[in-house]
Amino acid sequence: MKNVLLKLKAMPVNRYIDVIILIYLLLYPAFHSVYWAYIMSGIMAYMIFALSLDLLWGYTGLMSMGHGVFFGAGGYMIGIACARINQAEWVRYKKLPWFLSLLGNDQGAFLMALLVPGLIALFLGIFMFTGKIQGIFFSLITLALSGIAELFVINASKYTHGDSGITIVSRTVLSNNSKQSLPDFQYYFIVFGFLLAVYLLCLGISRSRTGKVLQAIRENEPRLVFFGYNPSRFKIFIMVLSGIIAGLAGVLYVRVQGSINYTSVGINLSTFVLVWIAVGGRGNLTGAMLGTLLLQIAETKLSSLFSNLSADFVQYWKLILGIIILLTVFLIPKGIVGTILDVRQKHQDHRRKERILAKEGGGEHEG
Repeated sequence: MKNVLLKLKAMPVNRYIDVIILIYLLLYPAFHSVYWAYIMSGIMAYMIFALSLDLLWGYTGLMSMGHGVFFGAGGYMIGIACARINQAEWVRYKKLPWFLSLLGNDQGAFLMALLVPGLIALFLGIFMFTGKIQGIFFSLITLALSGIAELFVINASKYTHGDSGITIVSRTVLSNNSKQSLPDFQYYFIVFGFLLAVYLLCLGISRSRTGKVLQAIRENEPRLVFFGYNPSRFKIFIMVLSGIIAGLAGVLYVRVQGSINYTSVGINLSTFVLVWIAVGGRGNLTGAMLGTLLLQIAETKLSSLFSNLSADFVQYWKLILGIIILLTVFLIPKGIVGTILDVRQKHQDHRRKERILAKEGGGEHEG
């Protein structure tokens, strides 16, 4: 029992926050309506998306400004499968291309929703990391990719329904049949289960040897090369894993939302997720989850509040949210969780110095 208490005491403060967040989400449906459970399901999918980017940006130092491409790729695979299986009115093609043939069945569609983002991330990673592209150039290329993906989705209207998007009528993870759908509360716990699994996976990686190498890449890549490591291999690995997790988030989100359109692969979503992580604090997983949770709840509450006012005020809720974000970033540049960890560390350092001084004082007194 004593050992357990000592381990709990030694646990970083952000892990306590993680536990609080997960317990809050687990109990959320018991104290809220079906509507709010539906809203929170979407927020949890976004939290998975934020975790995927935190692995890449927070731990490895690679700021992707086009991460929505992976999110949207996963969502669109499910969207195309739904439109095909349920024979949507706008579908005019008789047969899917060979490379999309797996979308003809439920399990294949789910596999493709993970495989396609992973392959995009793999090709992008090989191109950039073997070519030694890094820093601001990595960010600019991913930003350009986001714009290209948005245009591609709009113009590939035969399969994507252009800027109108695709309506998704089934709310299960695997089935794309409109007649098979889960109640909101059941689907809520499925999304929660995936969030928990992804969090544990990310936590395991962050504590592993691979996680330490990723952090070393962020801090001092040339030194890592000096010790005989190949950073490109690790960066490609985390790029692919991040892309797959983002694709999973896209699958879960579009099931909740009931539709997908070009904005899911575009610059807006890719920018939003960077803001969520920046506000929460990057490089610790907790910040990604907390920042997403707080900002999404704030956005929902503010939009609901302003929608009840006159039409002249509706446009200002985003302005208020933007001001809140700017103040947070300027006042606490390390984010909410990063600031908490800094304060905690300073407190521990101060107590350690006091103990050392007390011992030195006691030794002098005895002498």
